[in-house]
Amino acid sequence: SIAKSRFDDGHYADAVEAAFKEVNARVKGIYTSRTSIEKDGAKLMQAAFSVQNPIIKLGDISTETGTNVQQGYMEMFAGAMIGIRNPKAHNNQTISKADAIRKLHFASMLMYKLDNELA
Repeated sequence: SIAKSRFDDGHYADAVEAAFKEVNARVKGIYTSRTSIEKDGAKLMQAAFSVQNPIIKLGDISTETGTNVQQGYMEMFAGAMIGIRNPKAHNNQTISKADAIRKLHFASMLMYKLDNELA
């Protein structure tokens, strides 16, 4: 929802940047509230979703499958910060509508996974 008006106005790169900034902010809020430590970007994602000591648990790390899920999502969240959010945040970019849609779907998937965090 944070990216919709930007996307509708044709500001595709800005829409994607806003979406991934929101992913970062959401993870940061959860992580900081649970640890009182502030981190950002890829380092935040690696700490929040760590397989050894997850602050945000997405997989049952007592099983191989759960460990794989936890590690995979940790890498996807961290990779999104490095490969999608950071380049736009540091440079002006123009991207196509189709590319924006793909990236926004990915941001949505990450947010959905946060919504379904294991208790």
